[in-house]
Amino acid sequence: MRDWFSRLLRRPEAEPAASAATAAAGVAVTAAPAAPLPAPAFGQRKPLVGRSGRVEAFELRLPGLIEQRLAEASAGAAGAAHYAALLAAAAGVQGGRQALAQVPFQWLDRPGVIAQAAKGVLLLPLGGMPGVASLQALHARGVRVGVPDGPPERAPGAEFVLLRASAGGVDTLLLSAQRWSEARPGLPLVALGLENIDDVERALASGIAYAGGRFNAADIAAPTRPLQAAAVRICALLNDLALDRDTAIVAAAVRADVALSYRLLRYANSPAIGLTRGVETVENAVLVLGRAELGRWLSVMLLSAAAGRQASGALQEEALARGRLLELLARARGVEQADRLFTIGLLSRLHLLLQMPLRAALEPLRMSDEARRALLDRAGPWADYLTLADEIEGDDEDRFGALCRPWGGIDAVLALAEQAWGWAAGVTQSSTGPA
Repeated sequence: MRDWFSRLLRRPEAEPAASAATAAAGVAVTAAPAAPLPAPAFGQRKPLVGRSGRVEAFELRLPGLIEQRLAEASAGAAGAAHYAALLAAAAGVQGGRQALAQVPFQWLDRPGVIAQAAKGVLLLPLGGMPGVASLQALHARGVRVGVPDGPPERAPGAEFVLLRASAGGVDTLLLSAQRWSEARPGLPLVALGLENIDDVERALASGIAYAGGRFNAADIAAPTRPLQAAAVRICALLNDLALDRDTAIVAAAVRADVALSYRLLRYANSPAIGLTRGVETVENAVLVLGRAELGRWLSVMLLSAAAGRQASGALQEEALARGRLLELLARARGVEQADRLFTIGLLSRLHLLLQMPLRAALEPLRMSDEARRALLDRAGPWADYLTLADEIEGDDEDRFGALCRPWGGIDAVLALAEQAWGWAAGVTQSSTGPA
């Protein structure tokens, strides 16, 4: 089992309310050393998948309504402050990952805005290019300046190209990518607006450096592959816990799987648990974790066992961030057993990893009616959590804003989403290293 599972369960004994640090670490396992907290939330963060199949970059952008207001207003301190803060947030992306920011070109002629840009930022000027002096200042700071799609011969100095999926879909985008690759071999291409994870993988296979869009799937009519043996065993263990079977039975089932036993013992002896004595038996490991935490751990393991597609690394991290977001939202409402929302968020991405309909993916699991209704029908008391998580990926800001109101509005929800992504990135990179 990868080391990052050891950071998923341990909670601090006390959780002061209204503490940003507590909100970021409340459900996460506090391994030593603790993962750094994410930069203060500003704007909307969307993951970009790299050729490794993992999240290698993030797009940061102001909400559309703010962009529209700034575009309509005369140039002034407010616009400069917003875009300076956006570039500062891009510079603060964790783990050495790239950050993509789009800024109207006129703001990039302001020294106060340029001063916030940093090495590793991919910057796309919108509506034109800033002056020569501003470009030189950006390059001196290690910023890579890109161009939108267009004739390659008109952008000799481009350091990357941003392609957007439009009405023509991924096919039109890939034709543009081919044109750029032939004219400028080796120039990084970034694709945004892809409709589903299958299109993301198709773009990556064609040579796109970073691809982003919705983390859902085209309709899957039937399972494309049988459930792997490891996933079947984990489902059986989750069902044992759901049926409240004796701990000895659960421990015996784990002990019968050599790999699972090793992983469980490795976790139980990790710094996250912090025991003064080593755990030497599976039975003791099960007792150390407790039934609820063991179920949570097994749910995360199920995602790992389901890995088998090009973007599985990105899907697993996004599922962790999604589960974490739902748990933070539940805590903000004072919901008891908020960790159940973590599991629901996690399992809402299971079908993408298994490449089968969600109903079929959930079939081997004994789940409560509330959880099943939320996952399959977006109905019941937990449906609004998943609906909100779904809409973060969408473009309907009015609907998103309405869904955010029970939690204090868009800014409050985006702040929790930022914490969730920062936590998921820290958990993932603790085992895989920087993307």
